[in-house]
Amino acid sequence: MSYISTTLGALRNVAVAALLLGGAGAAMAAPEKLTVALPGDLPGLDPSKDTSPLGFNYRLNVYDALTELQRDGQMRGRLAESWESSEDLKTWTFKLRPGVKFHDGSEFTADDVVFTIERVLADEKTPLRTYVRLVEKVEAVDDLTVRFTLIQPYSLFFRQISYVNIMSRDYHDKVGDDGYATKPVGTGPYKLVEWVKDDRFVLEANPDYWRGAPAIKTATFRPIPAEASRATALLSGEVDLVPSLPPSLLAQLERSDKVKTGVAQGFRTIFLAFNSTVAPLNDPKIREAIDVSINRNAIAEQLLRGLGKPTGILVPPMNIGYDPTLTPTAFDPEKAKQLVAEAGYKGETISIQYPSNNIAMANEVVQAIAGYMTEVGLKVELKPMEFTAFFPVWLQAKVDSAYFFAFGSSQYHAETVLTTMFTKGSHAYEVDEEIDRLVNAAKAEADPAKQQEMLSDAFKRSNANRWHLPLYDEMQAYGMQPSIEYNPWPDGFIRLYDFQ
Repeated sequence: MSYISTTLGALRNVAVAALLLGGAGAAMAAPEKLTVALPGDLPGLDPSKDTSPLGFNYRLNVYDALTELQRDGQMRGRLAESWESSEDLKTWTFKLRPGVKFHDGSEFTADDVVFTIERVLADEKTPLRTYVRLVEKVEAVDDLTVRFTLIQPYSLFFRQISYVNIMSRDYHDKVGDDGYATKPVGTGPYKLVEWVKDDRFVLEANPDYWRGAPAIKTATFRPIPAEASRATALLSGEVDLVPSLPPSLLAQLERSDKVKTGVAQGFRTIFLAFNSTVAPLNDPKIREAIDVSINRNAIAEQLLRGLGKPTGILVPPMNIGYDPTLTPTAFDPEKAKQLVAEAGYKGETISIQYPSNNIAMANEVVQAIAGYMTEVGLKVELKPMEFTAFFPVWLQAKVDSAYFFAFGSSQYHAETVLTTMFTKGSHAYEVDEEIDRLVNAAKAEADPAKQQEMLSDAFKRSNANRWHLPLYDEMQAYGMQPSIEYNPWPDGFIRLYDFQ
């Protein structure tokens, strides 16, 4: 159910009937084989240790979670057939789907859910722990019933649990951590048959999948970091689908009769953020100067050729919690110069670290931002990184001074963004106590209007702090061979089982 259209009271003490996976959106014509170009490779194969966006293309196809997002933002069951919560929102009980098997033929039971959750909770280094840290206890009531006890009320737990992909306890007992990290098994529609780091990972359809054998039999995902190289691979027929094309090459591809292209709403917001504990970024006047020095309209409309929309909030419009009254910061270079002077800026270098292969035209956009900052009197150094190198630095909050990144909720809910980037235990360099309070209060609020007010207030305080500067909402340009029909999700992740 959409949290916008219904109060949480409808979920309490009532089993939520799970919808079967048919009818999720327009069917996509399925070739026997599909080759997809991605901007980078996976950090690893163990689903309990990875939350990377690129890794979703692997995890969504090889594993199942208890619940699953739909295109319209509603949730449905995946390994769970139904669920219910206690009146105080602290106890959640899931009824599991019978007859599901892992890729090695073993039965899926509640014990596998317990194993997976406890594994994540015991690993203080995994970023996945953020999404289950409210779990105090998880227990198997019987083989097909699992109960979670939370340390505090959480109205969105049925959404949040969809981040956790279920692993097999029996298989892990046999092969250990190293075995699961090299030859993993899940219950999903596809099996991993090959992974050659930085070259390809290959998935093969699971003929015994609980909702039927997938139409695409073999899929190869190829990491091609260079944007122009992805476009060239599409034009040459080397790949069938490119879910992320650079705006600079879209016009050229649109003129070609060899490929088809399209543009769709993305799910990520592009932002600039700071390690506000180091000089000169610990000075709010410097952060404000940077904010007003950036011409967001020029970046979105000219540099990105309309494939960006300036924004004043860190979530795009389809997200629950979006507030249209938070408008983009106005471009005011004269005010920026004045703020730099008032701050007594001593010429310290501000480095900008960023993933060069995870955001369309990242190099060009960061160069533009650096140009704006330089014009108002700031000294800037650019530090491009491969996504697989940048992501751990971001997760561990070890950025030197500033960073440019994209983030979005794969649940289409603002609470995910706020929890991940602003609250205690998150990746924040500093935590605003009031934002932390508002986010926690929103988690326990059953009234959608009251929850929206809390989320809006949290974003308003974030904008006032200027620890994160929203820049623009990302649109996704994509291309495919003429024989392919592709209907992208806002998150851009490839769900092979969507093809019919």
